[in-house]
Amino acid sequence: MTLSGLLNSKLVLPKTPCDSKDELIRKLVDRVYAEGGELPFSRENVLNTIFIREKIGGTLFPSGLSVPHARLRGFDGFLLALATPEKPLFYGEGKIRMMALMITSQSGVPWYLTTLAALTRISRNEEYFSRLCGAEAPEDFIRMVREQDPELA
Repeated sequence: MTLSGLLNSKLVLPKTPCDSKDELIRKLVDRVYAEGGELPFSRENVLNTIFIREKIGGTLFPSGLSVPHARLRGFDGFLLALATPEKPLFYGEGKIRMMALMITSQSGVPWYLTTLAALTRISRNEEYFSRLCGAEAPEDFIRMVREQDPELA
């Protein structure tokens, strides 16, 4: 499986208007509930789990990649939703240029760590990452991911 194989164009939100990290997280969770499939938890439960994890320690990499996530007991799946803010969001000492929200089982089905590794590798290539952050449409974003399409094995 490759990274592009996990992407659903309905869960890719380029140039998303927002004013904060929390607002961007909420927009991604809302999209997951609107388009992403079945979750046996309330939206509020998932948001609470994500925000508790974020308080423990943020998930912002120096490249501007933010990876908030929820590992949920009783969920045996993996969902990935991506967004780029309309303008960079300044947060702490850095800025968020792309957010990859992951919802997975508590045991962390195999896709969690391999997806995280693939996304961080992509984010280290400044030219390529900037192009991804500049994508205007979900299809453009996915097409660009296919250019490098890291394996998730």
